Formats: sequence, C-alpha cells, structure tokens
Amino acid sequence: MKMFKKLTAMLLAGILAFSAAGAAQTVETEAAPAGMRGTWVSFLDIQEFLRGKSQTAFDQTFQTICSTVAGNGGNAVFVHVRSHNDAIYPSSIYPWSTEMLMGSNPGFDPLADMVSIAHSSGLQIHAWINPYGYRNGQVCGNPALATTENIVAGVKEILANYAVDGIHFDDYFPPIGAANLNAMVAQVHQVCAASGKVFGIAPQGNIQNNLAMGADVATWMSVPGYIDYIAPQIYWTDSYGAAGTTAMSSQRLQAWKNLNKLGIPMYVGMALYRAGAPSTSDPGWARQTNNLAKQAQAAANLGYTGYILYNTKSQLVPNAAQTAEISNLRSVW
Repeated sequence: MKMFKKLTAMLLAGILAFSAAGAAQTVETEAAPAGMRGTWVSFLDIQEFLRGKSQTAFDQTFQTICSTVAGNGGNAVFVHVRSHNDAIYPSSIYPWSTEMLMGSNPGFDPLADMVSIAHSSGLQIHAWINPYGYRNGQVCGNPALATTENIVAGVKEILANYAVDGIHFDDYFPPIGAANLNAMVAQVHQVCAASGKVFGIAPQGNIQNNLAMGADVATWMSVPGYIDYIAPQIYWTDSYGAAGTTAMSSQRLQAWKNLNKLGIPMYVGMALYRAGAPSTSDPGWARQTNNLAKQAQAAANLGYTGYILYNTKSQLVPNAAQTAEISNLRSVW
C-alpha cells in the first residue's frame, strides 16, 4: 500500500508538472471525417480473438475482423493499442501489453500489421488509447509512466511510426481534476494537429458523470484546441425504465448536441453488444431489433455525422438480435 501511494504521488506530480504547458491552443488540422461508421476493437476483443496467435494467424483473424466490419457497412476500426499503461506495439516508453500480449514481445509488430490490413480493407484505423491506463479506481502497471509527458510522447511515437488515421481516447480518466486533464487533452490535440491527424474522445453518455470526474466535456466542445470530434457512448434505448417508456437515448443525444457550441463533428457510440439482452432497467433491448436504427436516425436528425459500434464480438459471432440490429441500422446509415 505504501508503494502504491508513493507511485500515485509520482503520477500526480508528473501530471501537474506538465499542466502549465497544456493551455488549449488553436491549431489547424484535417477535418474529422463525416459519414463515420466505426467499430471499437477493444482489448477484450483482442484477448479473445487475437492474443497468443502467431503472426500469420493474427493477420488472418484481423483480416476477418476488417472484412466483417466492412461487410456490415463499416468504414473504420478504433483499435485498442494502449489499454493498461502498456502497448501492443514496440515502444520506447511503454512495456508490451499484459492484457493483449501477455506482457511479452510477440515477435512481430501487431499495430503495423493492423494498419496495413485495415487500409487494404478500405477501412480507416484509429489508435485507441486509455491515456493513463486507469481502470477499477487505479492506474494499471507502473503509475510512474502515466504522466502527461509520457502520454504526449507516446502519441508522438505512434504518429511518427504508423500511418494511423487518428488518435482516440476512451472514457477512463483518474480523479486528477479538470484543469490537469484539460492540459493533457490540449497537448495531445496539438500534437495530432501538427501531424494532420484527427483526435477525438468517446466519453461516457452521462454528461454529469463526466463533469464530476473531471472530464470537462463542456469545455472540450465549446473552446477550440481540445478535440476534433466527440463520440459519446449513448448505451440506452428509447424504451428505458421499468415501464419501458422513457426516451433515454433521444434525451441524451439532445443533451450532447446542446453542449456542442463549436459545431464539431459528433458520432454516436452505440451498444450493439446489448441487443437482445434482457434488462429490467432498459427492456427495449429485448423488445425490438431496431433500437440502433432508431438511434442512428434520431442522431442524424440532430446533425450527428456517424456512429461507432461496441463491440467487435457482436459482429463476428452475433446473436439473432444483433444480426437484425445491424441489418436495420444499414438501412438508415
């Protein structure tokens, strides 16, 4: 416990040391793409489908993933490359991923192969990072690595060595305060802009939860120099609540739209994995198979220009409800 506290203190000190340099700056970058039809390939997907494979088997399986995504109408994959304060590519900063590669060098560069395969499949590929490796209330791996300096250097390393189409953050941030998180986000945006790449964040769908934990989504969407797009994870149907009568999805879509003072591109994160799943709090998932189609149409009506689906497994080995949801979604977007 004493060692963890010491390392946590090192983490906070490192973050604070680089906060002063992180004031938001307006830097020109390529426009975030409209018509986004993405899929998140999480570390859990990689554990199930890609971990422990030879290079040949890895490449074949990732080709199957890309072919499936493209066949379902997708045009982008957002692949976890740093999930637990480590990396799925050879890095001078971070160790090999424990969760995705069992902590050892696989003998090839998985990210290089995935970039090549995605692009040859006609898909964009965005490098998905959990910047602090923060999960379950703690920084994973070596907390001393989780500083703003290393996060920014790690992004530079990816952009210098791989032809990714952008950098993407998820919704896991440690409780270090909005000012520190904003400084880090602004610096990452500046680095991406200098390379002509887009940078976006997929925060959790509950706006107040984000603000409470220091993820200052209101500032990111109203002040230039933070993000090029936002992809809130709106994982509810419009048949929410015990009675199934609350239009939760539409309400959250509108709330996020109201925050968007800059008019940056918005993509809706949608929960394909929940299709067909019984739920007492959100019975819509089991009642109908056009939840995603309705959500996508509502998002489009509000000016959203795309979506990102979670998760990959729901497309590789879908249940009947997931297959129907995908088919209905394609008729809308």
